[in-house]
Amino acid sequence: MNWETLLCAGDSITIGARSYLSYPEYCGAQLSKETRKHWNVVNHAMPALKTIDLARSIDRNFSALKSIRPDVASILIGTNDLKSDISTEIFTVAYRLLVLKIRLIVGNSNIILIEIPKLKNGVMFPYRIDMNRKILEYNAVIREIAESEGMIAAQIACGDECFFDGVHLNESGSEIFGKQLADRILTLRTG
Repeated sequence: MNWETLLCAGDSITIGARSYLSYPEYCGAQLSKETRKHWNVVNHAMPALKTIDLARSIDRNFSALKSIRPDVASILIGTNDLKSDISTEIFTVAYRLLVLKIRLIVGNSNIILIEIPKLKNGVMFPYRIDMNRKILEYNAVIREIAESEGMIAAQIACGDECFFDGVHLNESGSEIFGKQLADRILTLRTG
């Protein structure tokens, strides 16, 4: 069997907390269709993780994750840092550590850093729409790290209709995110 492996790291948005399939599974299905290869999708995500929690989870699972030999990876994390009011400086330190760990697993810079989606209408406490200012700061950090590391920073376009509660993707949102991530991965292949 001919296959490639995609590792996706994140929190409840990545794990698909409000949809049956998450965006990584939709991404893998799209990549299989476009490349005519099977795609093994490994979704290393858990609800409520902050960036440093994800980095520590990667530490605990490093050997297992490295053994899957991912060809490409993506990271989407930060909404729980936002909820915890983590400063941009501290977020930067944790995010850089996370990127380093993922790079050591993948073995190259085929890593897509997904910008944190802005909070949408209908968002519920503890989130508030005015937190989008901090999301802009975090996303600037993500773009700067991507540029300095030779990686892609990807902003996924999806309106209010893609979200279950203003934060988490619904089923159609997961599908849209997955297809857009697949497009970014195919861009990596073609340059």
